[in-house]
Amino acid sequence: MTNFKSIACAALALCVVALPLGAEAQGRGGGQGRGGMMGGNMMQGPGMLLARKDVHKDLKLSTDQTTKLEALQKEYRDKLMAMFEGMRGQGGQGGQGGERPDFTTIQKDMEKMSTDLNEKSLALIDDAQKARLGQIELQMKGNRAIMEEKTQKELGFSTAQRRQVEDLEKAMNDANQAIFARAQNGEIDRTEIRPLMEENNRILDGELVKVLNGEQKTKFESMKGPKFERDPKVDEEMRNMMGRGGRGGGN
Repeated sequence: MTNFKSIACAALALCVVALPLGAEAQGRGGGQGRGGMMGGNMMQGPGMLLARKDVHKDLKLSTDQTTKLEALQKEYRDKLMAMFEGMRGQGGQGGQGGERPDFTTIQKDMEKMSTDLNEKSLALIDDAQKARLGQIELQMKGNRAIMEEKTQKELGFSTAQRRQVEDLEKAMNDANQAIFARAQNGEIDRTEIRPLMEENNRILDGELVKVLNGEQKTKFESMKGPKFERDPKVDEEMRNMMGRGGRGGGN
């Protein structure tokens, strides 16, 4: 039977590995919204996007900006690695004889780290670059951005529309939590977690866009700006880079 520590580490690894992939890859972290265990969007901010070389190219970053951003990213990865090692220590080798990881604390720590990284990263780019980064962020998040308050505000959401999105988020959270429960109970192998979540993500994306009216759909597309030329090689580089953090945690 799959032990809890392995499932926990797999969940966190999925969250981290998928961060830079956005809606197109459909593997975003916990794949959950604000109420989720490990909401992908909380870590899908500008700090993570500024780790991508194709974003550097689009924003025309200077050598100095790139050097400083890379230093920030290394600092962040080191902290994340330490978090994974802490989880390993909690569960003991092989997850035996230790306490289960405290996901509430882990989530709070990750949120704090993400906020800090975002703020420090944004301080290194100019206003024009920030505006363009916002457009790229929307493109990378895809329809999942509709779940965010700032997007809803700009699109002029009604109370009913906000409630619709909240209901979709809850359904998504419940579905993903059920997946982890099945893995913990040994009904499915932990390698099946990601494909099942990807399917949930696909369904959610399709339902989210249905919440928008015609005018909102047009505005949402215009908010994304010129098409971002995403480099698949960078996706692979990011998976490899962040995947090392997951393996460090015992995945």
